[in-house]
Amino acid sequence: MSNKENMQFIPVVDLFAGPGGLNEGFSHKIKGKLRFKSVLSVEKEAPEHLTLSLRAFYRFFLYHDMPVPKEYYDYIQRTSNISRVELWKLYPEAAAEADQEALQYTLGTEDGPHGFSFLEDKIRRALKNEKNWLLIGGPPCQAYSLVGRAKQLGELKKTEGSVSEAEEKFYQDHRHKLYRQYLRILAVFSPAVFVMENVKGILSAKLGRDPIFPKILADLRTPHTSAKEYGWESNSNHTYHIFSFVTGTEPDKISDYLIKSENYGIPQARHRVILLGVRDDIWKVIGPKVGSLKVKKRTSVSDAIGKLPVLRSGFTHREDSLEAWKSYLAAIIKEKYFSEFSNEVKEAIRKYTQQRESFSAGRCSQESYENDKNLLDGWYCDSSLKYYLNHETRAHMASDLYRYLYVATEGELQSRSPQLKDFPDGLLPDHKNVIKKTEKKTKIEQKFADRFKVQIWGKPSSTITSHISKDGHYFIHPDPVQCRSLTVREAARLQTFPDNYFFEGNRTQQYHQVGNAVPPFLANQLSQIVYDIFERISAKDSNE
Repeated sequence: MSNKENMQFIPVVDLFAGPGGLNEGFSHKIKGKLRFKSVLSVEKEAPEHLTLSLRAFYRFFLYHDMPVPKEYYDYIQRTSNISRVELWKLYPEAAAEADQEALQYTLGTEDGPHGFSFLEDKIRRALKNEKNWLLIGGPPCQAYSLVGRAKQLGELKKTEGSVSEAEEKFYQDHRHKLYRQYLRILAVFSPAVFVMENVKGILSAKLGRDPIFPKILADLRTPHTSAKEYGWESNSNHTYHIFSFVTGTEPDKISDYLIKSENYGIPQARHRVILLGVRDDIWKVIGPKVGSLKVKKRTSVSDAIGKLPVLRSGFTHREDSLEAWKSYLAAIIKEKYFSEFSNEVKEAIRKYTQQRESFSAGRCSQESYENDKNLLDGWYCDSSLKYYLNHETRAHMASDLYRYLYVATEGELQSRSPQLKDFPDGLLPDHKNVIKKTEKKTKIEQKFADRFKVQIWGKPSSTITSHISKDGHYFIHPDPVQCRSLTVREAARLQTFPDNYFFEGNRTQQYHQVGNAVPPFLANQLSQIVYDIFERISAKDSNE
């Protein structure tokens, strides 16, 4: 480990990095003489890569115990006309390190000038001969996702002609095998510790007709053996012991690898499989048990986003003014189906209409930033911020605003999100998969029954996914007065990104980044467990 100002840095390489949620959690300083330092973040998508390099620029100053420059905040808050190019020119050392750390690269590329040897060289240069380092990351999860699996199989059945042919083609999906790229790095470089994340669907996914998870565990335990099977080179015969962050042991039940984020202070019911691999020689030092996650008080949607500035939704294909918006929402009482609402709902909607009369908020936050030091012990805070980042509403179809209003009202009254079966027929979307009460298909199960889903103030949110980039129907804001879906910043809050974390790209790309990330506050708790392992390695090395 390299020394600088009495701090020992533990190199971190992040594969399939996305916007850097996992890396962000590990990058926060922990008390002691060690600190994780991101040296390489590998991601193929351009917007994510820009986000990663900007965050690497920011962290440069933290690693060197220097104040983050004012121009960085000017750039992310758009309080001046400074461009990214100008920011890079002002701080060339930080820019050079950021550009070196963030690598736009497609894992799985075998041939050509940017084949595996290119990545191998990048990793060697980043590690600088350090043997005890940390590998983190999560292979793309669409092929393992329970929802994604069902959707893809359904589409393939239409084109392939038979269930068996559809399943065979689905299980040949290259994304089933992307974890092997992670495995290949283990075989070549043998890091001291690795952390691998994926969706819970990986526990039940199959490759062909065989469960894939036992094969993944076997590969990760003996990467050198697997390297021979796949025709790769291996530089050592190291094996790995794979621990559960929940139990702190090598579990007998694969379900012990599943982490339920809401149990650890995350304001979101996000369930993910996260593995902790420890190299055999390190395992001999630390023994058969490591630290484990400690259950925390639950954090609700209200805790996470309840104090953010209120904003109105926007209109598509019509005048998008505040007065037009108010007038349109008030007119719901004239709709024929309004009489079908319960008296409680009707009374509440009338109340929200009256509250909206004095409503003056726009679609983009103009309010000054306020530190909330009580929220997760100040995890989100940055006193250098003047405004909230990425906090702007999207525009919605006018008809969807009535649905949002109804769903948010029911959510507030019943503390649950209503399903399509609860909607009056006149409020249902005109879609071939939607079954109305007046139709004679009552015995057919309603598909996508929670197509419009409101988050509930007093509970953790549902899982923030990349689908939020397509529409806001599954992520409706709980305040019926605002009548909208979540902003990028609100989704980022539910994912526990610090408030100074800026997402590059257009708004759709920003949503996609947030939905694909690991919650940084959860990652930070994982980092403390991993830190203890490296601290024991360091203590052993000091005594020899």
